This record gives sequence, structure tokens and C-alpha cells, in this order.
Amino acid sequence: GHEVIVSFLEGDPDQPLITGRTYHAVNTPPYALPEHKTRTVLRTQSHKGDGFNELRFEDEAEREQIWLHAQKDLELLTNNDRTEEIGNDSFLTVHNDRIGEVHADEHHTVRGNRHGQTDANQHLSVQGTLHVKAGQAWLSECGRELHIKAGHKVVLEAGSEMTLNAGGSFLKLDGGGVTLVGPSVKINAGGSPGSGSGQAAETPLLPGRAVAEVHEAAFFKPPAALLKQEYVLHEAALAGEGVCEVCEAKGES
Repeated sequence: GHEVIVSFLEGDPDQPLITGRTYHAVNTPPYALPEHKTRTVLRTQSHKGDGFNELRFEDEAEREQIWLHAQKDLELLTNNDRTEEIGNDSFLTVHNDRIGEVHADEHHTVRGNRHGQTDANQHLSVQGTLHVKAGQAWLSECGRELHIKAGHKVVLEAGSEMTLNAGGSFLKLDGGGVTLVGPSVKINAGGSPGSGSGQAAETPLLPGRAVAEVHEAAFFKPPAALLKQEYVLHEAALAGEGVCEVCEAKGES
């Protein structure tokens, strides 16, 4: 059982109200005392299960912390803006999929270096125009194939030099002219061009949504004593008189 703290509505012993619970040998605190005396903990218990949800506040100096534990799902819904600022590092680990969606624009700025790694495939689909600008160099390496295809034209432009190198032959264009080197040079000698694999970019999945639950309107029904008090004060206000029921009961003016 539970040992509880009982209060009474308007001091009426016929209207008890449980306002708290105390710990004892069976119902122990969620964390050992006095070791964790600076913690304020709100912990629930799963119905027909061993899990729990918890909101914890740690107020030890230099160790202040707010800790939130969801036994299963956590959904957050913000009807307007959300602003977040982190004074130091931020760490995120997702053990399965991560799916996001932005309905308007997205801006992301990195003041230092950015590192990324994809262990499988990466797909990028742009319905409009893709712009990429590198201030120094753009270095790309493919383990097997690089295929570039344009529906209308391809323009490769270099300020001083351009080289195509394959199979021991090369074509070099620079300010001194055009250099073509190979075991043999064939012009209009038949053959066919090579072909690439072609792109097959996949579209991303869309995320689920946090949905606000619809709550029935809760109406407060004041007790009879409050209704009587409201009536007396209203009548006194209309009459321009002050009323003190305690004073009147004692015969005081």
C-alpha cells in the first residue's frame, strides 16, 4: 500500500484530497538517499509491465541536469517556432532509420570542417538546378565508374589546362595547343562510343507526424460553499456594502 498526504477542501473533513505520497520500507525512493538528495524525480510505472517514464531534475552545483526517459515513444508537437541553442557539443545516435521533411527552405552553415560517411548508397534528387562551388579544389574519386550525362550539352572549361587520360592514351589541351597521344589515332575509322550505367536516384521517405490528442473540455463545478459566497459578494457589491461573514457571525461591524 501507499502512505499518502491528505488535505481537505475548504478544511471540510468530509472532502479529503490526496495531495502527495510518502516513501517507506516497501515504496522506496527512485534513487538512494542521501546520495541523491539533490534530485527531484517524477517517475511513473507501466501498466502491466516493468517499464517507466521519468522526468528528473538534478540540482547539485556544477552537475545540474534535466533528464527525460520515455519507455517507448516520445512525441513533441510545437504549434509555432522552436529555438534551440547548445553551448557546447551535441550528440545524436539513431539505432534504426531517421526520416525528416522541410516544407519550405533549409539553411545549414558549418564554420569549420564537415565530415560525412555513407556505408551503402547515397541518392540525391534535385528537381531544379544543382549548384556546387568549391573555393580551392574539387577532388572526386570513383572506384569503378563515373558517368556524366546531359540532355542538351556538356561544357568542360579550364583556365589553362585540360587532360583526358585513359588506357595509356591521353588528350591534353593547354595554351601551347592540342596534344593527342596513343598507340594509334583513329579518325572516322568505325567503332562505337562507350556507355554508362545511368542514374537511378531514389526518392526519400516522408516522416510520421506528432498528432495532438483531442481532450474533452473539463469544466470546474464549484462547491456549494463557493456558490453561496459568490452570491453574497455579488449582492453586497450591488448594494455598495462590504461583507465579512466571519465578522457578522461574531456580531462585529
